[in-house]
Amino acid sequence: MSTKKLALIIAAFAGLGILFFAISGGFVTKLNTENESLQGEPLAGRETVQVTARKLPVWQAYTGTIIADQQATLSARLTAQVADVLVDVGDKVKAGDILIRLDNLDLDARVRQTEQALASAQAQLNIARKDYARTKSLIQKKLVAQSKLDEALSALQTAEANFKQHQASLEEAQTTYGYSIIAAPFDGVITQKLVHRGDIASPGVAMLSLYNPQTLMMESSIAASQRYLLELDQQWPVTLSEQKLSFNGVIKEITPASDAGSRSVIVKLAFSNGASQPDEQLIYPGMFARVKIQTGEQESLLIPRSGMYRIGQLQYIKVVEDNRVVPRLVETRAFDNDNLIVRKGVTEYTVLLVSP
Repeated sequence: MSTKKLALIIAAFAGLGILFFAISGGFVTKLNTENESLQGEPLAGRETVQVTARKLPVWQAYTGTIIADQQATLSARLTAQVADVLVDVGDKVKAGDILIRLDNLDLDARVRQTEQALASAQAQLNIARKDYARTKSLIQKKLVAQSKLDEALSALQTAEANFKQHQASLEEAQTTYGYSIIAAPFDGVITQKLVHRGDIASPGVAMLSLYNPQTLMMESSIAASQRYLLELDQQWPVTLSEQKLSFNGVIKEITPASDAGSRSVIVKLAFSNGASQPDEQLIYPGMFARVKIQTGEQESLLIPRSGMYRIGQLQYIKVVEDNRVVPRLVETRAFDNDNLIVRKGVTEYTVLLVSP
């Protein structure tokens, strides 16, 4: 290696060393701050307050979903063509309202046919009753043999059986005819419409879905380890953050067994009947919700909100030391509209300015 290249390499390393030394503050005079304290400001009768400790509830939040406790998916009980669909998604219906009509011309003809057969059976029964009564009268007068009465009784019993058979056939035909009319089983709101006029309805194939808005609840999975905190009819705060709604949820159902995978129990909370009950038009099944339950108490330090100020992203208070006021860095979190919880920076009985 030539002398010139070696000199360039040495000079480069020397330059890097000087640069790193400058970056680390090697050329800046260091101030001796050991054992120095801020001079502070005079207290001068300014309003102060003492940091106090209070036992505050500890809350655990759980996510959940809004569900309808009463909901149904309607399907046909026979195979037939859809003649008419009388509702749309979002429609409100009352129990017994007709929702769908199926093609029932053949069913109607069967009902009329069985009605005619029942009328014929009724006429035969009337004749058999008259024959039996007439034969019984003749027997009492000893004008006919006993065998004639037995024959009349047998004919009457046959006619009665035939009448009951046709009566049952009519009931069956009327019931089957009723299957062609799909009615609402309860008051509710239509959420799905899966068939249209002209479609073929089949047994077990969904046609409509609806739910009762009066039965909306929140369903949440609560840790099984905290099951002992829960009781029926307890009230816990529930919030729907996206809709900016909050209300009290009343525990109406707790599963008696925990899920082996998540180690949690399913809890259902109904809306309370108090003033905080939400408007049913603002919430729907499937919405995201949170419920908070109190798991215990914890001692915390409180300071007034007015006692904290910010410099950039840092939080400060001004504490009183030897009748002087000095700033102190703290960490806080919200508690209520008037107070903050101090996480770091002060101890109990510290005196600070109310309005720094």
